[in-house]
Amino acid sequence: MITLNKKACVLAAVVSALASGSVFAADATGTDQGSGRIHFTGTVINAPCSIAPGDEDINVNLGQIANKVLEAGNKYSQNVSYTIHLQDCSLSAASASTGTTYKDVSKVAVKFSGATNANNADLLANTGGSQGLGIRLIDANGALLKVGDTSADIMLANGNNELTFAARAESDGTAVQVGPIKGQATYALNYK
Repeated sequence: MITLNKKACVLAAVVSALASGSVFAADATGTDQGSGRIHFTGTVINAPCSIAPGDEDINVNLGQIANKVLEAGNKYSQNVSYTIHLQDCSLSAASASTGTTYKDVSKVAVKFSGATNANNADLLANTGGSQGLGIRLIDANGALLKVGDTSADIMLANGNNELTFAARAESDGTAVQVGPIKGQATYALNYK
């Protein structure tokens, strides 16, 4: 009889565990169907225009450039355009309730800075594995810029504006070796 009661107790425990397990399984899949976090970042700047989200960190893909292009002929790749989007520009003079006064502006110039190429200081340094080249910055009018140069003035309008520039890979005068191209420049807006 004791054996039978043990079997009955074990059977009751197994049935109870199976029943409660299926209840827990239903709750687990029914109440949590996925979750995550969203992080918000940004910066308040003292300027007549906002920089569009994403344009504070622009990626420019120069593509896959044949070494022959950099070793013969013009010794530079095709230009690749990129755009800095300005939003909500308010160009007329105004005074804020905080006492801040904003001057009247109509144009902007963009200064580009970064590490220079060791063999040609006009070019941005290439920190990738390839050698014999740097990155050339080009302003909105197609003028070649040296690292540290400021672009020509660009006229602005109230509302949204697009500042389009270009870049290319360019021979620095030394032997070209294949590999990745990497470089980084910073830009600073100067409203006038």
